[in-house]
Amino acid sequence: MAAMSRFRIPALGLAVLHAMFAGLTAAVGLFADGGDLWQRLVLVLLHPLGAAGVLLLVLRSGLARTTIVGVAALLLVNVVADVTLARMIAMGAVRGDWELAAVFAVVPAIGIVYALGLLRPPRATG
Repeated sequence: MAAMSRFRIPALGLAVLHAMFAGLTAAVGLFADGGDLWQRLVLVLLHPLGAAGVLLLVLRSGLARTTIVGVAALLLVNVVADVTLARMIAMGAVRGDWELAAVFAVVPAIGIVYALGLLRPPRATG
């Protein structure tokens, strides 16, 4: 658990930056032309929810295991959606910047690692 407390400050910084980035792109995504319904749902709904999940993990201590697992599942869906979207864009199936979709997968992936660290049982000292 000591490793997780050392990881908490950098994770908090990344979570805040990711939340600001997700909020800005969600606001822009509401007014931008182009993109299908699936792309807009990822941009406007899934990214902000994932950002909120990472913030929840790093800001609240003592979360229930079910909450941590639920947030990790949400983050996994976020990563899979972004990687799939990046791949579709890179292959030319849909328009967009694949790099942007790939960047959106980074912090949720780190959040999954953080969540798994929180789920690890504490080591016995002695």
